[in-house]
Amino acid sequence: MTDEDWTNDEATAVITLSDISRQSPKPGQKDHFLLVHVQGTELGRVRELKARETVIGRSADADLWLGDDGVSRKHARLIKEAGSFILEDLDSANGTFVQGEKITRKKLEDGDQIQLGPSAIFRYSVADKDHKALLEQLYSTSVTDALTGARNREYLGTLLVTELSYARRHDHDLSFVIFDLDHFKRVNDTHGHPAGDTVLVEISKAVLKQLRAEDALCRYGGEEFCVVLRNIDLPGAHATGERIRAIIEGLEIKHEALTLKVTASVGCASRREIDKSAPHGALVGLADKRLYKAKDGGRNRVVSS
Repeated sequence: MTDEDWTNDEATAVITLSDISRQSPKPGQKDHFLLVHVQGTELGRVRELKARETVIGRSADADLWLGDDGVSRKHARLIKEAGSFILEDLDSANGTFVQGEKITRKKLEDGDQIQLGPSAIFRYSVADKDHKALLEQLYSTSVTDALTGARNREYLGTLLVTELSYARRHDHDLSFVIFDLDHFKRVNDTHGHPAGDTVLVEISKAVLKQLRAEDALCRYGGEEFCVVLRNIDLPGAHATGERIRAIIEGLEIKHEALTLKVTASVGCASRREIDKSAPHGALVGLADKRLYKAKDGGRNRVVSS
């Protein structure tokens, strides 16, 4: 992709993240080894390198999964040696580059720019905890829905691929819960969109309080939300869905002089119900079918089978 292909916003984001990631960190122990996405499908994401060996590629078995076009299934490998990292190309189709030079094996230096294929670009940074926290905060802001505080749909797609790959590699459970507010259009039509926005914000706040730190609440559509549940089986997902349904039903949402009440329909699915080679969309599709079954069954209910 050329500079002319970028939008102004993309170019600004790349420059900002690149500049920050190569700044000298605040005084402190520089013991965090980071890959910061400065171009590609996860712009701004910060990945900390902790394992002795990390395989990068498009394969579901890769330790660091990338969805960028032109990245090979097993594209490159990072190996920790003597307190630093070595980058090795794994006979990739489109090459691995450090500072614009094609490499087969190279020791990385703080600030090096790494390119995998035509569009996945990282900056390698050795940082202290404050600098790492700053970079993570920048990324968190970029993947958060501005209205509700839930993660946005773009984040969801990448998260599901990553979590599903990890769960399959380690034979862990992974479940997906999707919920939709019943007759939400009536709220907007009767009381106006500001009232509808208040409902969405308060529901997001209430649901987030009930989730674990490792769970991810995402806004899927206008009044649709979903939750990715790590290490939770189908009965556990159903229990989570029922808890969410009951919380929403019990809310009394204040907007100006109004007290608003809504309900939600919920669909649940587990990764063990889909084929081992099926993409993450199969998990979403199964949960979505059950959501509509809950709608057809009278709404304000949870369906997981």
